[in-house]
Amino acid sequence: MTTFNSILFPHDTAIRGDGPAAPGCCADLHLDQVFDAVVADADASVRNFFYTPLHDVADVAYRHDVFRDLERSEIRCSVNNFVDTMRTVRDRIHQSENLYHPLQQHGWFVYAVETYCSAVRNLAADLPKTPPTSIGLRGFAEYIARYVNTGAFQTLEREAQAVQEELHRVRYLVHIDGLRVHVEKYSGQSDYSADIAGTFERFAAESIKDYHVRLPTFPDMDHVEEQVLECVAKLYPESFARLRDFYTGHAGFVEPVIARFAREIHFYLCYLGVVRRLVEAELTFNYPRVTTEPGVVSVEHAFDLALAVKALDDKTSIVRNSFHLSGPERIFVVTGPNQGGKTTFARTIGQCAYLAALGCPIPGTRAALTLPDEVYTHFERQESLTTLHGKLDDELVRIHDILSRATAASLVIMNESFASTTVNDALLIGAEVLRRIIDLGCVTVYVTFLDELAGFDPACVSMVGEVAADDPTQRTFRFTRRPADGRAYAAALARKYGLNHDVLLQRIAR
Repeated sequence: MTTFNSILFPHDTAIRGDGPAAPGCCADLHLDQVFDAVVADADASVRNFFYTPLHDVADVAYRHDVFRDLERSEIRCSVNNFVDTMRTVRDRIHQSENLYHPLQQHGWFVYAVETYCSAVRNLAADLPKTPPTSIGLRGFAEYIARYVNTGAFQTLEREAQAVQEELHRVRYLVHIDGLRVHVEKYSGQSDYSADIAGTFERFAAESIKDYHVRLPTFPDMDHVEEQVLECVAKLYPESFARLRDFYTGHAGFVEPVIARFAREIHFYLCYLGVVRRLVEAELTFNYPRVTTEPGVVSVEHAFDLALAVKALDDKTSIVRNSFHLSGPERIFVVTGPNQGGKTTFARTIGQCAYLAALGCPIPGTRAALTLPDEVYTHFERQESLTTLHGKLDDELVRIHDILSRATAASLVIMNESFASTTVNDALLIGAEVLRRIIDLGCVTVYVTFLDELAGFDPACVSMVGEVAADDPTQRTFRFTRRPADGRAYAAALARKYGLNHDVLLQRIAR
Protein backbone atom coordinates (compact mmCIF):
# COMPACT_ATOMS: atom_id res chain seq x y z
CA MET A 1 0.00 0.00 0.00
CA THR A 2 1.22 3.55 -0.77
CA THR A 3 3.03 5.01 2.22
CA PHE A 4 1.13 7.81 3.91
CA ASN A 5 1.39 8.89 7.52
CA SER A 6 -0.01 12.32 8.24
CA ILE A 7 -1.71 15.21 6.48
CA LEU A 8 -0.03 17.59 8.98
CA PHE A 9 3.43 16.13 9.61
CA PRO A 10 4.86 14.65 6.41
CA HIS A 11 7.93 13.10 8.04
CA ASP A 12 6.21 11.84 11.17
CA THR A 13 5.54 8.11 11.23
CA ALA A 14 4.12 7.93 14.76
CA ILE A 15 0.52 8.64 15.68
CA ARG A 16 0.66 11.58 18.04
CA GLY A 17 -1.06 11.74 21.40
CA ASP A 18 -2.97 14.66 22.79
CA GLY A 19 -0.15 17.07 21.99
CA PRO A 20 1.62 19.80 23.94
CA ALA A 21 0.30 22.53 26.15
CA ALA A 22 -0.29 26.02 24.77
CA PRO A 23 2.96 27.96 24.21
CA GLY A 24 3.40 30.88 26.59
CA CYS A 25 3.12 33.42 23.78
CA CYS A 26 -0.43 32.45 22.78
CA ALA A 27 -2.26 34.36 25.51
CA ASP A 28 -0.08 37.49 25.14
CA LEU A 29 -0.62 37.54 21.37
CA HIS A 30 -4.37 36.83 21.77
CA LEU A 31 -3.89 33.72 19.67
CA ASP A 32 -5.90 31.83 22.28
CA GLN A 33 -8.89 33.95 21.23
CA VAL A 34 -8.20 33.19 17.57
CA PHE A 35 -7.99 29.46 18.22
CA ASP A 36 -11.19 29.60 20.28
CA ALA A 37 -12.97 30.87 17.17
CA VAL A 38 -11.19 28.46 14.85
CA VAL A 39 -11.94 25.24 16.75
CA ALA A 40 -15.36 26.27 18.07
CA ASP A 41 -17.17 23.49 16.18
CA ALA A 42 -14.40 20.88 16.27
CA ASP A 43 -13.22 18.31 18.77
CA ALA A 44 -11.19 19.75 21.63
CA SER A 45 -8.11 17.75 20.58
CA VAL A 46 -7.86 19.74 17.32
CA ARG A 47 -6.64 22.75 19.31
CA ASN A 48 -3.41 20.88 20.09
CA PHE A 49 -2.38 21.04 16.44
CA PHE A 50 -2.26 24.83 16.76
CA TYR A 51 0.21 24.46 19.62
CA THR A 52 2.80 22.65 17.48
CA PRO A 53 4.66 25.10 15.20
CA LEU A 54 6.83 23.69 12.43
CA HIS A 55 10.60 24.04 12.19
CA ASP A 56 11.15 22.90 8.61
CA VAL A 57 10.49 25.14 5.60
CA ALA A 58 9.53 22.10 3.50
CA ASP A 59 6.85 21.16 6.05
CA VAL A 60 5.41 24.67 5.84
CA ALA A 61 5.24 24.37 2.05
CA TYR A 62 3.53 20.96 2.47
CA ARG A 63 0.74 22.57 4.49
CA HIS A 64 0.44 25.55 2.14
CA ASP A 65 -0.26 23.16 -0.73
CA VAL A 66 -2.91 21.27 1.28
CA PHE A 67 -4.59 24.57 2.17
CA ARG A 68 -4.63 25.55 -1.52
CA ASP A 69 -6.23 22.22 -2.45
CA LEU A 70 -8.92 22.69 0.17
CA GLU A 71 -9.70 26.16 -1.17
CA ARG A 72 -11.15 24.32 -4.19
CA SER A 73 -14.82 23.84 -3.36
CA GLU A 74 -15.11 20.35 -4.92
CA ILE A 75 -12.29 18.92 -2.81
CA ARG A 76 -13.37 20.77 0.32
CA CYS A 77 -16.96 19.53 -0.06
CA SER A 78 -15.83 15.90 -0.41
CA VAL A 79 -13.52 16.14 2.59
CA ASN A 80 -16.15 17.95 4.66
CA ASN A 81 -18.67 15.18 3.94
CA PHE A 82 -16.09 12.61 5.00
CA VAL A 83 -15.31 14.49 8.21
CA ASP A 84 -18.99 14.86 9.09
CA THR A 85 -19.64 11.16 8.48
CA MET A 86 -16.60 10.15 10.54
CA ARG A 87 -17.98 12.27 13.37
CA THR A 88 -21.13 10.16 13.17
CA VAL A 89 -18.95 7.02 13.29
CA ARG A 90 -17.27 8.23 16.48
CA ASP A 91 -20.64 9.11 18.01
CA ARG A 92 -21.99 5.64 17.28
CA ILE A 93 -18.88 3.95 18.64
CA HIS A 94 -19.20 6.06 21.77
CA GLN A 95 -22.88 5.14 22.02
CA SER A 96 -22.04 1.46 21.66
CA GLU A 97 -19.35 1.61 24.35
CA ASN A 98 -21.60 3.35 26.86
CA LEU A 99 -24.80 1.35 26.53
CA TYR A 100 -25.68 -1.12 29.28
CA HIS A 101 -27.19 -4.03 27.37
CA PRO A 102 -24.80 -6.10 25.20
CA LEU A 103 -27.33 -6.70 22.42
CA GLN A 104 -27.93 -2.97 22.06
CA GLN A 105 -24.16 -2.37 22.09
CA HIS A 106 -23.75 -4.84 19.23
CA GLY A 107 -26.46 -3.13 17.20
CA TRP A 108 -24.94 0.34 17.48
CA PHE A 109 -21.55 -1.15 16.63
CA VAL A 110 -22.88 -2.44 13.31
CA TYR A 111 -24.32 1.01 12.54
CA ALA A 112 -20.87 2.52 13.20
CA VAL A 113 -19.13 0.04 10.89
CA GLU A 114 -21.66 0.61 8.09
CA THR A 115 -21.23 4.37 8.35
CA TYR A 116 -17.43 4.06 8.36
CA CYS A 117 -17.39 1.87 5.24
CA SER A 118 -19.69 4.32 3.46
CA ALA A 119 -17.52 7.32 4.43
CA VAL A 120 -14.31 5.68 3.23
CA ARG A 121 -15.75 4.39 -0.03
CA ASN A 122 -17.38 7.73 -0.89
CA LEU A 123 -14.19 9.70 -0.29
CA ALA A 124 -12.15 7.20 -2.30
CA ALA A 125 -14.60 7.71 -5.18
CA ASP A 126 -14.81 11.53 -4.87
CA LEU A 127 -11.14 12.53 -4.67
CA PRO A 128 -10.17 11.33 -8.19
CA LYS A 129 -13.02 13.39 -9.69
CA THR A 130 -11.10 16.59 -8.81
CA PRO A 131 -7.53 15.32 -8.37
CA PRO A 132 -5.64 17.18 -5.61
CA THR A 133 -2.25 18.64 -6.45
CA SER A 134 -0.68 18.79 -2.98
CA ILE A 135 1.68 16.02 -1.92
CA GLY A 136 -0.40 15.50 1.22
CA LEU A 137 -3.88 15.08 -0.26
CA ARG A 138 -2.56 13.30 -3.34
CA GLY A 139 -0.77 10.82 -1.10
CA PHE A 140 -3.89 10.25 0.98
CA ALA A 141 -6.03 9.82 -2.16
CA GLU A 142 -3.66 7.09 -3.34
CA TYR A 143 -3.66 5.49 0.10
CA ILE A 144 -7.43 5.36 0.47
CA ALA A 145 -7.87 4.11 -3.11
CA ARG A 146 -5.67 1.13 -2.27
CA TYR A 147 -7.22 0.67 1.15
CA VAL A 148 -10.76 0.12 -0.18
CA ASN A 149 -9.38 -2.72 -2.34
CA THR A 150 -7.70 -4.54 0.54
CA GLY A 151 -9.11 -7.82 1.78
CA ALA A 152 -9.49 -6.44 5.30
CA PHE A 153 -11.74 -3.55 4.26
CA GLN A 154 -13.81 -5.57 1.83
CA THR A 155 -14.34 -8.30 4.42
CA LEU A 156 -15.43 -5.72 7.00
CA GLU A 157 -17.84 -4.12 4.52
CA ARG A 158 -19.25 -7.43 3.32
CA GLU A 159 -19.78 -8.89 6.79
CA ALA A 160 -21.42 -5.69 8.10
CA GLN A 161 -23.85 -5.75 5.20
CA ALA A 162 -24.59 -9.45 5.72
CA VAL A 163 -25.27 -8.96 9.46
CA GLN A 164 -27.63 -6.07 8.76
CA GLU A 165 -29.48 -7.99 6.05
CA GLU A 166 -29.95 -10.90 8.45
CA LEU A 167 -31.21 -8.61 11.21
CA HIS A 168 -33.65 -6.98 8.79
CA ARG A 169 -35.22 -10.39 8.22
CA VAL A 170 -35.98 -10.75 11.92
CA ARG A 171 -39.76 -10.37 12.38
CA TYR A 172 -41.62 -10.92 15.62
CA LEU A 173 -44.93 -10.31 17.40
CA VAL A 174 -45.49 -8.85 20.83
CA HIS A 175 -48.74 -9.73 22.65
CA ILE A 176 -49.59 -7.58 25.65
CA ASP A 177 -52.25 -8.89 28.04
CA GLY A 178 -52.33 -6.78 31.17
CA LEU A 179 -48.90 -7.16 32.77
CA ARG A 180 -48.08 -10.19 30.66
CA VAL A 181 -45.93 -9.72 27.56
CA HIS A 182 -45.57 -12.61 25.12
CA VAL A 183 -43.05 -12.60 22.24
CA GLU A 184 -43.20 -15.01 19.30
CA LYS A 185 -41.97 -15.32 15.71
CA TYR A 186 -43.97 -13.65 12.98
CA SER A 187 -45.50 -16.23 10.64
CA GLY A 188 -47.93 -14.31 8.47
CA GLN A 189 -50.35 -13.17 11.16
CA SER A 190 -52.57 -10.16 10.47
CA ASP A 191 -51.04 -6.72 11.09
CA TYR A 192 -53.71 -4.59 12.73
CA SER A 193 -51.68 -1.36 12.56
CA ALA A 194 -53.15 -0.35 9.19
CA ASP A 195 -56.70 -1.16 10.30
CA ILE A 196 -56.36 0.90 13.44
CA ALA A 197 -54.83 3.83 11.55
CA GLY A 198 -57.67 3.71 9.02
CA THR A 199 -60.32 3.64 11.72
CA PHE A 200 -59.04 6.73 13.45
CA GLU A 201 -57.98 8.60 10.33
CA ARG A 202 -61.14 10.72 10.08
CA PHE A 203 -60.76 11.78 13.71
CA ALA A 204 -57.22 12.87 13.03
CA ALA A 205 -58.42 14.94 10.06
CA GLU A 206 -61.07 16.67 12.15
CA SER A 207 -58.78 17.27 15.09
CA ILE A 208 -57.80 20.88 15.71
CA LYS A 209 -55.73 20.55 18.83
CA ASP A 210 -52.60 18.43 18.76
CA TYR A 211 -52.80 15.92 21.60
CA HIS A 212 -49.46 14.27 20.88
CA VAL A 213 -47.24 13.98 23.92
CA ARG A 214 -43.53 14.22 23.25
CA LEU A 215 -41.93 11.52 25.37
CA PRO A 216 -38.29 11.79 26.44
CA THR A 217 -35.91 9.39 24.72
CA PHE A 218 -33.04 7.68 26.47
CA PRO A 219 -30.16 5.80 24.86
CA ASP A 220 -30.58 2.77 27.10
CA MET A 221 -33.59 0.47 26.94
CA ASP A 222 -35.94 0.09 29.88
CA HIS A 223 -36.36 -3.29 31.57
CA VAL A 224 -39.36 -4.29 29.41
CA GLU A 225 -37.56 -3.49 26.16
CA GLU A 226 -34.53 -5.43 27.35
CA GLN A 227 -36.61 -8.54 28.06
CA VAL A 228 -38.41 -8.27 24.71
CA LEU A 229 -35.05 -8.05 22.91
CA GLU A 230 -33.70 -11.02 24.85
CA CYS A 231 -36.75 -13.03 23.84
CA VAL A 232 -36.24 -12.10 20.20
CA ALA A 233 -32.59 -13.17 20.46
CA LYS A 234 -33.74 -16.57 21.73
CA LEU A 235 -36.17 -16.88 18.81
CA TYR A 236 -33.35 -16.12 16.30
CA PRO A 237 -30.21 -17.51 17.96
CA GLU A 238 -28.19 -17.84 14.76
CA SER A 239 -28.78 -14.22 13.69
CA PHE A 240 -27.81 -12.80 17.05
CA ALA A 241 -24.82 -15.15 17.35
CA ARG A 242 -23.58 -13.74 14.05
CA LEU A 243 -24.11 -10.22 15.40
CA ARG A 244 -22.10 -11.08 18.54
CA ASP A 245 -19.27 -12.64 16.51
CA PHE A 246 -19.11 -9.57 14.27
CA TYR A 247 -18.85 -7.31 17.32
CA THR A 248 -16.05 -9.30 18.93
CA GLY A 249 -14.22 -9.91 15.66
CA HIS A 250 -13.95 -6.31 14.47
CA ALA A 251 -13.06 -4.31 17.57
CA GLY A 252 -10.91 -1.31 16.58
CA PHE A 253 -12.15 -1.52 12.98
CA VAL A 254 -11.18 2.07 12.08
CA GLU A 255 -7.86 1.95 10.23
CA PRO A 256 -5.34 4.13 12.21
CA VAL A 257 -4.22 6.23 9.23
CA ILE A 258 -7.85 6.91 8.28
CA ALA A 259 -8.63 7.91 11.88
CA ARG A 260 -5.61 10.17 11.99
CA PHE A 261 -6.51 11.87 8.73
CA ALA A 262 -10.09 12.44 9.92
CA ARG A 263 -8.78 14.17 13.04
CA GLU A 264 -5.90 16.13 11.49
CA ILE A 265 -7.80 17.49 8.48
CA HIS A 266 -9.89 19.54 10.94
CA PHE A 267 -6.82 21.79 11.32
CA TYR A 268 -7.19 22.97 7.73
CA LEU A 269 -10.97 23.01 7.51
CA CYS A 270 -11.48 24.95 10.75
CA TYR A 271 -8.87 27.58 9.92
CA LEU A 272 -10.15 28.00 6.36
CA GLY A 273 -13.67 28.42 7.74
CA VAL A 274 -12.59 31.52 9.69
CA VAL A 275 -10.49 32.80 6.77
CA ARG A 276 -13.45 32.57 4.38
CA ARG A 277 -15.62 34.61 6.76
CA LEU A 278 -12.94 37.30 6.99
CA VAL A 279 -12.35 37.34 3.24
CA GLU A 280 -16.09 37.92 2.79
CA ALA A 281 -15.58 40.95 5.05
CA GLU A 282 -12.98 42.19 2.50
CA LEU A 283 -9.89 41.24 4.50
CA THR A 284 -6.96 39.63 2.73
CA PHE A 285 -4.78 36.61 3.54
CA ASN A 286 -1.64 35.34 1.86
CA TYR A 287 0.77 32.43 1.93
CA PRO A 288 4.05 33.92 3.20
CA ARG A 289 7.42 33.06 1.76
CA VAL A 290 9.11 31.34 4.69
CA THR A 291 12.88 31.07 4.91
CA THR A 292 15.62 30.03 7.31
CA GLU A 293 17.56 33.20 6.47
CA PRO A 294 17.72 35.26 9.69
CA GLY A 295 16.15 38.69 9.98
CA VAL A 296 13.62 38.39 7.15
CA VAL A 297 10.45 40.30 8.04
CA SER A 298 8.27 41.89 5.38
CA VAL A 299 4.48 41.98 5.61
CA GLU A 300 2.12 44.28 3.75
CA HIS A 301 -1.29 45.34 5.05
CA ALA A 302 -1.28 43.05 8.07
CA PHE A 303 -3.92 43.20 10.80
CA ASP A 304 -4.61 41.77 14.25
CA LEU A 305 -6.46 38.49 13.61
CA ALA A 306 -8.06 38.40 17.07
CA LEU A 307 -9.53 41.88 16.54
CA ALA A 308 -10.68 40.89 13.04
CA VAL A 309 -12.55 37.84 14.36
CA LYS A 310 -14.19 39.99 17.04
CA ALA A 311 -15.05 42.64 14.44
CA LEU A 312 -17.14 40.10 12.51
CA ASP A 313 -19.75 40.43 15.26
CA ASP A 314 -19.11 44.07 16.16
CA LYS A 315 -19.16 45.27 12.51
CA THR A 316 -16.13 47.52 13.15
CA SER A 317 -13.43 48.39 10.65
CA ILE A 318 -9.94 46.89 10.84
CA VAL A 319 -6.75 48.93 10.49
CA ARG A 320 -3.96 47.41 8.40
CA ASN A 321 -0.25 48.12 8.81
CA SER A 322 2.85 47.22 6.82
CA PHE A 323 6.30 46.60 8.26
CA HIS A 324 9.66 45.29 7.09
CA LEU A 325 13.30 44.89 8.03
CA SER A 326 16.24 45.10 5.68
CA GLY A 327 20.00 44.59 5.87
CA PRO A 328 21.29 44.63 9.45
CA GLU A 329 17.92 45.69 10.89
CA ARG A 330 16.54 43.32 13.51
CA ILE A 331 14.50 45.36 16.02
CA PHE A 332 11.23 47.27 15.68
CA VAL A 333 11.11 49.95 18.37
CA VAL A 334 7.46 50.95 18.61
CA THR A 335 6.53 54.31 20.11
CA GLY A 336 3.54 56.64 20.05
CA PRO A 337 0.71 58.03 22.17
CA ASN A 338 -1.03 55.97 24.81
CA GLN A 339 -4.00 53.95 23.56
CA GLY A 340 -2.63 54.37 20.05
CA GLY A 341 -2.45 50.67 19.16
CA LYS A 342 1.19 49.94 19.98
CA THR A 343 0.41 46.65 21.73
CA THR A 344 -1.96 45.62 18.94
CA PHE A 345 0.72 46.36 16.36
CA ALA A 346 3.24 44.24 18.29
CA ARG A 347 0.71 41.42 18.58
CA THR A 348 0.10 41.59 14.82
CA ILE A 349 3.79 40.96 14.10
CA GLY A 350 3.86 38.10 16.58
CA GLN A 351 0.68 36.55 15.18
CA CYS A 352 2.03 36.66 11.63
CA ALA A 353 5.23 34.88 12.65
CA TYR A 354 3.46 32.22 14.74
CA LEU A 355 0.80 31.49 12.11
CA ALA A 356 3.50 31.31 9.45
CA ALA A 357 5.23 28.67 11.58
CA LEU A 358 1.99 26.69 11.60
CA GLY A 359 1.92 26.70 7.80
CA CYS A 360 -1.28 28.78 7.76
CA PRO A 361 -2.20 31.69 5.50
CA ILE A 362 -1.57 34.89 7.42
CA PRO A 363 -3.28 38.31 7.48
CA GLY A 364 -1.97 40.65 4.78
CA THR A 365 -1.47 40.91 1.05
CA ARG A 366 2.16 39.78 0.78
CA ALA A 367 4.73 38.49 3.26
CA ALA A 368 8.19 37.01 3.72
CA LEU A 369 9.27 35.80 7.15
CA THR A 370 12.06 33.94 8.86
CA LEU A 371 10.69 30.66 10.23
CA PRO A 372 11.03 31.22 14.00
CA ASP A 373 12.35 28.46 16.21
CA GLU A 374 10.40 30.06 19.07
CA VAL A 375 8.21 33.08 19.71
CA TYR A 376 8.88 34.67 23.11
CA THR A 377 6.73 37.37 24.71
CA HIS A 378 7.60 39.71 27.57
CA PHE A 379 4.35 41.39 28.55
CA GLU A 380 3.37 43.04 31.82
CA ARG A 381 2.33 40.63 34.57
CA GLN A 382 0.42 41.20 37.76
CA GLU A 383 2.66 41.17 40.81
CA SER A 384 2.47 37.83 42.62
CA LEU A 385 2.92 37.44 46.37
CA THR A 386 3.90 33.78 45.93
CA THR A 387 7.21 34.63 44.23
CA LEU A 388 8.29 37.24 46.81
CA HIS A 389 9.61 39.26 43.86
CA GLY A 390 8.84 42.87 43.06
CA LYS A 391 7.45 43.75 39.64
CA LEU A 392 10.80 44.94 38.23
CA ASP A 393 12.59 41.94 39.71
CA ASP A 394 10.11 39.61 38.05
CA GLU A 395 10.49 41.37 34.69
CA LEU A 396 14.28 41.06 34.87
CA VAL A 397 14.09 37.37 35.71
CA ARG A 398 11.74 36.72 32.79
CA ILE A 399 13.78 38.68 30.23
CA HIS A 400 16.96 36.93 31.43
CA ASP A 401 15.28 33.57 30.89
CA ILE A 402 14.17 34.59 27.38
CA LEU A 403 17.56 35.89 26.33
CA SER A 404 19.31 32.79 27.69
CA ARG A 405 17.18 30.58 25.40
CA ALA A 406 16.68 32.78 22.32
CA THR A 407 18.66 32.25 19.12
CA ALA A 408 19.12 34.20 15.90
CA ALA A 409 16.01 32.43 14.58
CA SER A 410 13.79 33.48 17.50
CA LEU A 411 11.21 36.24 17.67
CA VAL A 412 10.93 38.31 20.87
CA ILE A 413 7.94 40.57 21.56
CA MET A 414 8.46 43.04 24.43
CA ASN A 415 5.53 45.21 25.48
CA GLU A 416 6.10 48.24 27.76
CA SER A 417 8.85 46.39 29.58
CA PHE A 418 10.40 47.96 32.69
CA ALA A 419 7.73 50.65 32.89
CA SER A 420 7.49 50.06 36.65
CA THR A 421 10.82 51.77 37.34
CA THR A 422 12.14 55.32 36.81
CA VAL A 423 12.74 56.69 33.33
CA ASN A 424 16.51 56.67 33.79
CA ASP A 425 16.56 53.10 35.06
CA ALA A 426 14.19 51.95 32.33
CA LEU A 427 16.44 53.58 29.73
CA LEU A 428 19.54 51.96 31.23
CA ILE A 429 17.94 48.49 31.41
CA GLY A 430 16.34 48.81 27.99
CA ALA A 431 19.67 49.75 26.38
CA GLU A 432 21.39 46.76 27.96
CA VAL A 433 18.63 44.40 26.81
CA LEU A 434 18.87 45.78 23.28
CA ARG A 435 22.64 45.16 23.28
CA ARG A 436 22.05 41.53 24.21
CA ILE A 437 19.39 41.18 21.52
CA ILE A 438 21.65 42.77 18.89
CA ASP A 439 24.40 40.30 19.83
CA LEU A 440 21.92 37.43 19.43
CA GLY A 441 20.72 38.76 16.08
CA CYS A 442 17.09 37.76 16.67
CA VAL A 443 14.10 39.72 15.41
CA THR A 444 12.50 41.73 18.21
CA VAL A 445 9.53 44.04 18.66
CA TYR A 446 10.13 46.48 21.53
CA VAL A 447 7.11 48.58 22.54
CA THR A 448 8.31 51.43 24.74
CA PHE A 449 7.56 54.94 25.98
CA LEU A 450 11.26 55.80 25.63
CA ASP A 451 11.89 57.52 22.31
CA GLU A 452 15.65 57.41 22.93
CA LEU A 453 15.71 53.66 22.31
CA ALA A 454 14.31 54.07 18.78
CA GLY A 455 17.66 55.35 17.51
CA PHE A 456 19.81 53.23 19.77
CA ASP A 457 21.57 51.30 16.99
CA PRO A 458 21.40 50.78 13.20
CA ALA A 459 19.74 47.46 14.01
CA CYS A 460 16.76 49.37 15.38
CA VAL A 461 13.86 50.51 13.19
CA SER A 462 11.59 53.20 14.59
CA MET A 463 7.85 52.61 14.09
CA VAL A 464 5.71 55.52 15.31
CA GLY A 465 2.01 55.45 16.04
CA GLU A 466 0.25 58.35 14.33
CA VAL A 467 -2.64 60.63 15.31
CA ALA A 468 -5.06 62.48 13.06
CA ALA A 469 -3.49 65.63 11.66
CA ASP A 470 -6.47 67.81 12.59
CA ASP A 471 -7.29 66.14 15.91
CA PRO A 472 -4.44 64.84 18.07
CA THR A 473 -6.89 63.12 20.40
CA GLN A 474 -7.94 60.88 17.50
CA ARG A 475 -5.66 57.86 17.13
CA THR A 476 -5.31 56.42 13.63
CA PHE A 477 -3.77 53.13 14.86
CA ARG A 478 -1.45 53.34 11.87
CA PHE A 479 2.31 53.05 12.24
CA THR A 480 4.88 54.65 9.99
CA ARG A 481 8.57 54.03 9.69
CA ARG A 482 10.14 57.30 10.82
CA PRO A 483 12.31 58.63 13.62
CA ALA A 484 10.65 59.00 17.01
CA ASP A 485 11.01 62.70 17.81
CA GLY A 486 8.69 62.71 20.82
CA ARG A 487 7.16 65.98 19.65
CA ALA A 488 4.60 65.09 17.03
CA TYR A 489 1.86 64.39 19.54
CA ALA A 490 2.68 67.46 21.65
CA ALA A 491 2.84 69.68 18.56
CA ALA A 492 -0.55 68.43 17.40
CA LEU A 493 -2.06 69.17 20.81
CA ALA A 494 -0.51 72.64 20.77
CA ARG A 495 -2.00 73.37 17.36
CA LYS A 496 -5.43 72.16 18.44
CA TYR A 497 -5.57 74.37 21.53
CA GLY A 498 -3.82 77.42 20.04
CA LEU A 499 -0.59 76.95 21.98
CA ASN A 500 1.90 76.46 19.17
CA HIS A 501 4.90 78.77 18.69
CA ASP A 502 3.46 81.12 16.04
CA VAL A 503 0.17 81.66 17.88
CA LEU A 504 1.93 82.34 21.17
CA LEU A 505 4.20 84.94 19.50
CA GLN A 506 1.17 86.71 18.05
CA ARG A 507 -0.49 86.82 21.47
CA ILE A 508 2.65 88.15 23.14
CA ALA A 509 2.97 90.85 20.47
CA ARG A 510 -0.48 92.13 21.34
